[in-house]
Amino acid sequence: MQVYRIVALVLAGLAVTLGLLTLWQARPASGSEQQPWVEVTATPLPEVAPTATPAPSPTAALPRETRAVWVSRWDLKSHSDVDQIVAQVAGAHMNTIFFQVRGQADALYTPGLEPWSAVLGGALGRDPGWDPLAEMIARAHAAGIQVFAWVNAYTAWMGDTPPPAVTPRPMYLDFNARYGNRWLQWQGSQPPRLAAGQYLWANPAHPAVADRIVAVCKDLLSRYPLDGLQLDYVRYQGRALSLDPVSNQAYGAASAGDPGLTRADWQRAQVTSLVQRVRDEALPLRPGARLTTTAWPVYQDRWGYVDGRDGYNEYYQDSQGWARQGLVSAIVPMLYGQTMRAHPERYEVLARDFVAGARPGGVVLGIGADLDSFATIASQIEAGRRAGALGQAFFSYGALQEHNYWAALRDGPYRQPAEPNWP
Repeated sequence: MQVYRIVALVLAGLAVTLGLLTLWQARPASGSEQQPWVEVTATPLPEVAPTATPAPSPTAALPRETRAVWVSRWDLKSHSDVDQIVAQVAGAHMNTIFFQVRGQADALYTPGLEPWSAVLGGALGRDPGWDPLAEMIARAHAAGIQVFAWVNAYTAWMGDTPPPAVTPRPMYLDFNARYGNRWLQWQGSQPPRLAAGQYLWANPAHPAVADRIVAVCKDLLSRYPLDGLQLDYVRYQGRALSLDPVSNQAYGAASAGDPGLTRADWQRAQVTSLVQRVRDEALPLRPGARLTTTAWPVYQDRWGYVDGRDGYNEYYQDSQGWARQGLVSAIVPMLYGQTMRAHPERYEVLARDFVAGARPGGVVLGIGADLDSFATIASQIEAGRRAGALGQAFFSYGALQEHNYWAALRDGPYRQPAEPNWP
């Protein structure tokens, strides 16, 4: 009897063990696909509440810093260049492209009001067979990069011969037929002449000139999903311009009603009026679009850096005023070129002057990509950050490509990706 009792106990224990083993095998393994349950006859175990899985911490928000590059009409040679440009910009953790679509009253996009640029088609008015602006926007947006249409405002033609008669009719031919030479900036009291390699400048005080530039901006924003506009050459050509008949008559009328109005203040007001019109008339066509402008690298020469040839007095450009008044989302001072290469120590001085003078408006600081030392570029980025700028804009894509600074940016100052920083 004792042997039978032992055997019975062993068999009972074995049955319980088999039942538990069957129950364990019937539950799906953690992280695997769901398996069908297997029914067992063993007494079920008490339910135990599962341990809660910790919720993943939210991804840290990206820092906000505008990291822009000017892509000029000369940087684009073929359809495939668009893919390379976007890939290089994205790979360097940059986030904004200023793409030049109007150089000399022509178009690097489907016309429009002005004829195809000769840059891609080989001749003014010749369709290259594709739309560079549309392609740039599509590929950049797919990579999370903003695109601003870079528009040369007052430059109406370049070269020592007139443009050919094409469709749409070039501004030079159209306006000459309508207004003679009075729509141009005169050199003192003399009308300008065409010259090789030189821009012909339109007159900021001529109403038809302002109407044309505003119309171009409206056309761009109404037809393309742009993130904004970047106005360039939005100034007079120089201090002695322009004593043309239209400006003389308009200033005479204005000063008669305001005897204290100086000619310089009046000319600055003509340029400012264009900026305000683009903001008021064009931007509403694309909700969320922003307006930016370039700025001459010295606003007011308090240091003797450029012998008084500054933006405010020499070129009648009140860039800091535009930012202070909220006419633009940001001004982009062109802190590059021969003088900046020769005197890099001036960069932070000018950066701080622009940021302080533009408040509460925004400043994105230009940086020359043609510097031979990337250490200088890195120090200028940090100087702008210390000054409180919204970010940087590199001139230009071609120079970045030539010096191959993309990896240095990605692995250095731009190691962490960032979102564009606009007010």
